[in-house]
Amino acid sequence: MMKKLLILLLWIAPIWASATHIVGGEFRLIHKQGYQFELRLVQYFDEVNGDPEAEDDFATVYIFRKSDNVNVRILNVNQLSSSFVPYTNPSCTDESILFRQIIYSADLTLAPADFNDPEGYYAVFERCCRNNIVSNLVSPESTGQTFYMEFPPVVINNQPFVNSSPELSAPISDYACINKNFMYDFGASDPDGDSLVYSLSTPLNSSRFEPVPTPSSAPHRPVTFRQGINENNMVPGVPPLRIDNEGKLRVIPSTLGVFVFGIKVEEYRNGQKIGEVRRDYQLLVVDCNPGEAPEIFVRHEGAFVNDEELLSLSKDGDRCIEILVTDQDPDELIRVSAEGINFDNDISSLISPSLQLMDGPNDTLRFELCLPQCPYTEGPMQIRLIAFDDACSQPLSDTIAFRVEIVGADDSDPFIVNNPNVVEVALDEGEAFTYPIRGLDEDGDLLSLEAIGDGFSISDYGMRLEERLLVPGEVQKVFRWTPECENIDFSKGNKFEVEVILSDNSDCPFGETDILLFRFTVNPPVNERPRLTIQGLDEREVSIRIDETLAFDVLAEDFDDDFIVLNAVGDGFELNDYNMYFPGNQGIKSVESPFSWRLSCNVIDLAEKSKFVITFLARDNSACGVPSMDSLKVTVNVLPPLNEAPELFVRNFESGDTIVAMVNRPVSFDVISNDVDNDIITLRLSRVVFNGTQLDTEVVNFNFFPARGRGTVGSRFNWLPGCETVGQTNRDSFVELFFVAEDSKCFNIKNDTVSIILQITDEALNLEAYQPRNAITPNGDQQGDFFFLRFCNNPEGECDLPFGNCANIFQRIDIFNRWGKKVFTSSDVNFEWHAEGISPGVYYYTIYYNNDNYKGQVYVYLRDPN
Repeated sequence: MMKKLLILLLWIAPIWASATHIVGGEFRLIHKQGYQFELRLVQYFDEVNGDPEAEDDFATVYIFRKSDNVNVRILNVNQLSSSFVPYTNPSCTDESILFRQIIYSADLTLAPADFNDPEGYYAVFERCCRNNIVSNLVSPESTGQTFYMEFPPVVINNQPFVNSSPELSAPISDYACINKNFMYDFGASDPDGDSLVYSLSTPLNSSRFEPVPTPSSAPHRPVTFRQGINENNMVPGVPPLRIDNEGKLRVIPSTLGVFVFGIKVEEYRNGQKIGEVRRDYQLLVVDCNPGEAPEIFVRHEGAFVNDEELLSLSKDGDRCIEILVTDQDPDELIRVSAEGINFDNDISSLISPSLQLMDGPNDTLRFELCLPQCPYTEGPMQIRLIAFDDACSQPLSDTIAFRVEIVGADDSDPFIVNNPNVVEVALDEGEAFTYPIRGLDEDGDLLSLEAIGDGFSISDYGMRLEERLLVPGEVQKVFRWTPECENIDFSKGNKFEVEVILSDNSDCPFGETDILLFRFTVNPPVNERPRLTIQGLDEREVSIRIDETLAFDVLAEDFDDDFIVLNAVGDGFELNDYNMYFPGNQGIKSVESPFSWRLSCNVIDLAEKSKFVITFLARDNSACGVPSMDSLKVTVNVLPPLNEAPELFVRNFESGDTIVAMVNRPVSFDVISNDVDNDIITLRLSRVVFNGTQLDTEVVNFNFFPARGRGTVGSRFNWLPGCETVGQTNRDSFVELFFVAEDSKCFNIKNDTVSIILQITDEALNLEAYQPRNAITPNGDQQGDFFFLRFCNNPEGECDLPFGNCANIFQRIDIFNRWGKKVFTSSDVNFEWHAEGISPGVYYYTIYYNNDNYKGQVYVYLRDPN
């Protein structure tokens, strides 16, 4: 056999020299707990010819919603493990043909809010490139793979939907010999017990010719097969590659080469498809000779047994069958396996030894298969024997199947005499029930008759089976039950099912049991329900305002003198959350409890809830555990509190009064608010209108601070109006001030407003009211040596002339002699004229204002200072 393998390697080595790395792969989704999952990506890597740089440390997987192909999750899966893909026959392994299985993994949460679409989801990863030696693809070196898997939502009809994807059988590295049978087992197991449907599938290409393309949404383009190749003959042969309903791939290949193929496993639950997984893989077909398959024979009592022949063995006789194996090839290792076809018992251990070395082509191996006295199934057992050799790359085999019956192991079914199968029984509490039962068995076996309650022990409920007769082949018992309150909790239901099961005790117990089913309906004793009444409340629906109190008493009475429990629940709210007080009560026959509620803004938001329905409940506890109940509802409509608006006024003024204010003279007044409800008041300046135009109160330089307090608040208004309020027009300006006081009563806020008008006027420039100085003596005696004028706006003060008003402001002074010649000028209001170098006499001056002039004269006296 090693010579056969050497021929294979010499054939494939030149082909694989330039191969790239992708052999195939698949996805798997594993449910862990709740909405926690593990996502696995499996990639099969060509270890010999693949580029080591092409091995990824992680992969980026995209998850899309099937209904609209929208990307809903991007997930990085990290390399978890790497291991070599084994051969079926380890002795066929060669380091020149090695595939590695690389597993990438990540945990993820599939939250119900994100993964609830009924059409489900699919995961995608794309990678380039496939082996360039692939024979059935056009340009395989530029052909990538799209890894693809579908899975269902995690909730369906608002209920959790738990699912893991199918797990495909582990791949093998086996190669196929041309014109010889070859089999791959790609069967899958499903942890949820879902039905699986297998089919061949055209492999999917990647979306772009890039090393790692960004995964795209469906549909995905298939690979391009060479002419004459399609999904039905991805591995050409007679017949070509096929897959059965167990996931086994079979082919007798007719063409040498490396062939890529794909399989699809669809997952069904209750007849509906819920997901699918795909695996891409490749098969190498070489010119090799695995030799001849072994042949297996079965012989009993000197005669050979044919396929499907029926053998009759005695239960108390010899139950051993002789197995013979021959092989035309020398030096073969032979292994024989035994398996049941119509039963699940493991019978492989019944063959010993299981492995034997053949000494030559004319040698024959002999085994024995010895069966137990009792068969594994009722009726003939179907048994399959398979002989394997050690050929490369897969063992060759031969199979024989036959049937075996064990004579004397039959067992007749026991039966209940006149069994009606189901007995419907209606009983009142305390009423006795009796039912005799007789069981027979034609084989005369010892019988067992037992009663089993559905979810309960019959002894706990007072039921019993009384034995009357027990002999081989017959049993008689009486079923008795008197349902009583002390044994039954009627609050859990009043229907009970009991199975009476008859079985036999034979050596080979294949007889079916016989079952009698009792369906009991027990009527509990009559229980008068308690009665609820309310004292201190005339209507069941009331309206009450915040800051008021609702109070009444609730009375519960029971006319059976049962124990009563009185409590209350809110419709959609907890009583404690709103400070409702109802302690409840419990006792015998009659109990009472007060209800009170002081409604407060602190816990009630009328914008959110203004109607409160309170249900008062009275429940009794009768002896049989069947409670009766009475309920009574009180509806409370909550209204806003009563409220008086605060009073706002300006001290010494009425709302709308006009206050005359002079430019550059301060104006002030007090704004005060009172609230008779003693609520918290907020006082503020709400609006300012200047000569008909509203101003922003934040930028006006009034000195007025908002005030806040309970019952009474006040704040002073201060302002020094400047010339900017009247400009140079000398016209009055009007400033209208609006003040508001607002109380804090919840859901019924009220306010009051006052307004004051400020009339801002510019003081008139009355030059005639002033008598300026009119003489100087510039002789150096420090008294009256120069001429000056004191300017101010108070004629009664020490002023020579007014400085001016907003329209008329001092500009300059000019001084002339008597011939009209200007001898002095100044624009400084603090000027000084020292009259230097001039003659004594009268001089004339003019004071210039913006819009007016003042003319006067000054006498210059030159006296001797001595």
